Amino acid sequence: MAQKKFVNEKGEELSIEEAFGQIRELLEEMEAEDAPLEETFENYEKGIGMLRYCSEKIDRVEKKVQKLNADGTTEDFA
Repeated sequence: MAQKKFVNEKGEELSIEEAFGQIRELLEEMEAEDAPLEETFENYEKGIGMLRYCSEKIDRVEKKVQKLNADGTTEDFA
C-alpha cells in the first residue's frame, strides 16, 4: 500500500516533529469531555494514519543510517 502523504499549510511534507505535534492536538481533542463521537472516530483514524506515516519515515531513515569508520569506510549502524 502506498504511504499517505501529510502536508503542512505550505503544502510541504510534514516533518516527524510536525506530525507528532498534530497527533498531540488530535489526542487533546479526543480527550475533551464534549467531543462528539463521530469527530472522535475521525480524529482516531487520522491519528493512526499519521502514526503509520511517522513509523515509515523513521524506518526509511534507519535504513540510511551508516557509521563512518576511522579509515573512511562505512558500515550499517547497529
